[in-house]
Amino acid sequence: MSIPESRLLFQHPLVSVEERLETGGEKRLIVHRGAFVAVCLALRTKEGEEYFLVLHQYRTAASEALYEHPAGMIDAGETPIEAALRELAEETGWLLTEEDLHALASHSFYPSPAIWKEEGYFFAARLTVPRAVLDAYLTYASREMKGERLQLTILSAKELLKRTRNLQTFAHTCLYHAYLSASDGKLPSPSD
Repeated sequence: MSIPESRLLFQHPLVSVEERLETGGEKRLIVHRGAFVAVCLALRTKEGEEYFLVLHQYRTAASEALYEHPAGMIDAGETPIEAALRELAEETGWLLTEEDLHALASHSFYPSPAIWKEEGYFFAARLTVPRAVLDAYLTYASREMKGERLQLTILSAKELLKRTRNLQTFAHTCLYHAYLSASDGKLPSPSD
């Protein structure tokens, strides 16, 4: 298979746009953005109540605040798990270790591969916490970060799936629950 002819149309530090001539002579635009990570942080009580710690953040493209799992771009030189730990700490203040995170797949995913060259890595952490921790997030907790104002709250999976309009968050929540089918309730490894 030959590499399609291409030319760069637009370059910006956050995104670039390339025009490719496909093998059939058809022109296609490809938007390059890099790779991202996202983390489902599930907080559970000893009694089994489970909620996700999520961000409620204004998104300019959607013109509204959306409920999302903590996420962000992978910086140069970072591994996906390093980026996941960094983003989780920056956006939520939670400091976890590599042992706390579980990859929900052994590969990356492409959100829209027909035009968008961006790949994502999805992780999860499930922590048992006192009920008081959950209660602290029942009202929105504010977090300032690099010119962004993030609101943290907790939502059950059912409530998150009902409220989110972010497809990545919706799919990530479903992927998380697909891995919870083990009888012991633990996250299985991606190689299971």
